[in-house]
Amino acid sequence: MLKIIADQTKISEKRTELLVIGCFFNEDYSDLLNKFNKEISIAGKEIISNIQKFGLFSELHTYSKIPAKKILFIGLGNKNEFNTEKSRIISGKIIQYSREFKIKELSIISFHSSKEIFESLIEGIILSSYSFEKFKTSKKENNNTVSKVSILIESNLKEFQKIIDEASTTCQAVNDAREISNLPPNECSPEYLAKIALNIKNQEIKSKIINIDTMKDIGLNGLVSVGSGSINTPKLIVIDYKGTKKEKEEKPILLVGKAVTFDSGGISLKPSEKMDEMKFDKCGGVNVIAIMKSLSLLKIKNRVIGIIPAVENMPSNSSYRPSDIINMYNGISVEVLNTDAEGRLILADALSFGIKEYNPKLIIDMATLTGACIIALGTSVAGIIGNDQKLIRKIIDASKITDEKIWELPLFEEYHEQIKSKNADIKNIGGRAAGAITAAAFLSNFVENIPWVHLDIAGTAWNQEGTLSKSYNPPGATGFGIRTIIKFIINEEV
Repeated sequence: MLKIIADQTKISEKRTELLVIGCFFNEDYSDLLNKFNKEISIAGKEIISNIQKFGLFSELHTYSKIPAKKILFIGLGNKNEFNTEKSRIISGKIIQYSREFKIKELSIISFHSSKEIFESLIEGIILSSYSFEKFKTSKKENNNTVSKVSILIESNLKEFQKIIDEASTTCQAVNDAREISNLPPNECSPEYLAKIALNIKNQEIKSKIINIDTMKDIGLNGLVSVGSGSINTPKLIVIDYKGTKKEKEEKPILLVGKAVTFDSGGISLKPSEKMDEMKFDKCGGVNVIAIMKSLSLLKIKNRVIGIIPAVENMPSNSSYRPSDIINMYNGISVEVLNTDAEGRLILADALSFGIKEYNPKLIIDMATLTGACIIALGTSVAGIIGNDQKLIRKIIDASKITDEKIWELPLFEEYHEQIKSKNADIKNIGGRAAGAITAAAFLSNFVENIPWVHLDIAGTAWNQEGTLSKSYNPPGATGFGIRTIIKFIINEEV
């Protein structure tokens, strides 16, 4: 487990395998370097003059002339252009460097006095330290894993340690989600996700699982239909975090996440190319599980309900079919025109169930819902759609802090017309035009008048063709959206 601490040890006295010094363009570092002996100081000044461009690295072996074994100078570019995203990227590169050279312990002089920059430095360290190695038989017994990072600061030790602890909790939630999302479908079924939820050991959290027999009894027919083709029966996972408020809040926040543990497309079978990536169709639901697990560690005051419809979409003689008509949990009838538009069916039931059972004050759903969102926004930007501009704006504002890019798509009345059905109330696809928006228009039929936003993370949930390479985003699932939603929930307490 990676440990990060704030440390007020004098730089010239710090014993460490690697001392990292960030260097801004045209900044004077004489006072800092003069804390070392003359030889190290002269060599350092020469190096700094050549590596101030962002991303350049240069190492200096100290040969025991100072307590630090080696100094790594890194270029940070222009100080007025340095931001939180650059801080994450550069700290990720530091961890990559450390792993390459089998450095287990290192110290970094904090880049900037800004608390936001400091927080993003921690995020980059933790997020870049993750790699998916569960099934590799040739693992190197963690001999290239960084185990401790000290962030050298001059004052306010407790304040900065608190920032470290909160950022660590949030980023560990991201890494936990990555680990589960990366699991193959033969390892991660709806039942497996249910066990993960039930194993969250915390007195503020209660989890329950609704099985298929109960789903049939209470009318969760969207979930039942989508899961009908698989031997792995669907589960509706409900995680209730009661919050730390002494007086009970009347209405909770409701988080809903799509968890299709594998999506073959069902009878409307997907092309074989890239079907292996459909293990990532569970990312929205996994993200919600990870968020819920983190709330008590962050001492969140508000009550939050997480609902995860978990299902496997497979073709068989018991599968639901194109032209089936489903009577959904809230009574709306849906004509199925494509069984590969399954995510909206399970989300719709989960949304309706959450509203009826918990009467939330607001709703956020996360889903790898449409390829159309990738066509519209690419693989580095998620789409956001909803019925409440104030709520949309709050989440977009939170995403600007986390640098998880989100773009609003419109939800005009014309889009609702596209999903009207001749044979039922609505149909589950609205045609090729505006596919990401018509999917959200479908979901809007199941949220009543409650403030609601839908995050389509189909392009951002995992690293895929076209994804911008980042040092803190290793191959596989990204955990995109977790940091933004946690930041939003924290801001709701203010």
